[in-house]
Amino acid sequence: MTCPPGAEKRQPSVWIIVLNWNRPQDTLQCVSSLRLLDYPSYRILIVDNGSTDDSVEQFRELTGVELLVSEENAGFGVGNNLGIEYALAHGAEYTLLLNNDTTVSPSLISNLVRIAEADAQIGIVGPTIYYAGDPSQVWFSGMRFRFGLYVIRVGPRLGKQRAAIEVVDFVSGCGMLVRRELWNNVGLFDPRFFMYYEDLDLCVRAAKAGYRIVSTTQAHMWHALSASTGGPDSPMKQYYQVKSTFLFCEKHTRGLTRVVTLSIRLTHAGWMAVRQVSRGRLPREAIRLYLKGIAETLVGSRARKPRPNSEEAS
Repeated sequence: MTCPPGAEKRQPSVWIIVLNWNRPQDTLQCVSSLRLLDYPSYRILIVDNGSTDDSVEQFRELTGVELLVSEENAGFGVGNNLGIEYALAHGAEYTLLLNNDTTVSPSLISNLVRIAEADAQIGIVGPTIYYAGDPSQVWFSGMRFRFGLYVIRVGPRLGKQRAAIEVVDFVSGCGMLVRRELWNNVGLFDPRFFMYYEDLDLCVRAAKAGYRIVSTTQAHMWHALSASTGGPDSPMKQYYQVKSTFLFCEKHTRGLTRVVTLSIRLTHAGWMAVRQVSRGRLPREAIRLYLKGIAETLVGSRARKPRPNSEEAS
């Protein structure tokens, strides 16, 4: 897949949405990298998701940055939805969603927009995302599903043979450029996903609506990996991943496919948690929250979600 000559001439407005929850230093570092972008038509919007520290006070001192403040932490999807709605109301033609624990290359938006503008059916473009702690090592570059199961995912080859632009089934909400028309036609993030799977749900809905999802090696960013949830293996992550797995399967799977999908996902998550606990790398609280997530979902409990502490939520 290549971009036709002249696709880069138009410079549509891009609103960059950065969600913050009690991690202002991560967000400020992200914003610093955004100020180096070479794209001429962008705005930065920070959405503070109910922080209980001095995040808002620090952000209000920034120049050239807009700020939305939510009174509560309603989750990743709802927080981003606030920013998306605001951006669309102010004329955004594209929105770029970024985790606040990321930094970007100066050419990130230029390359993402150029690719999106080449084909009106492209609804979402994802960059190649590297580990912040190992800047040359790829963390994520889009995924494809196998055998009709959303839990069996294969990342595009990252070797020399890989095309610069590839059609995929899923790109991460950690960094995704989304066309305005997609939000209007498909809808925003499902607010029922407090954390995890909301980006996969969006990609599945987008594909069902006829949009193409692509990943590119021509746009780069770096990610600190789950800093807002207390690390990639935090107890809170176990809880929300279980809850979101059930919700996603309820929406997008049926019959045997649902049974197989849930079995694979929950077995894998449970095994990883048990293994980490046995190695002393994860507190036993992870197992409790993993089982709590299953129990609450199976019995349809309306119990209040455990409130993330300042180390564990975004």
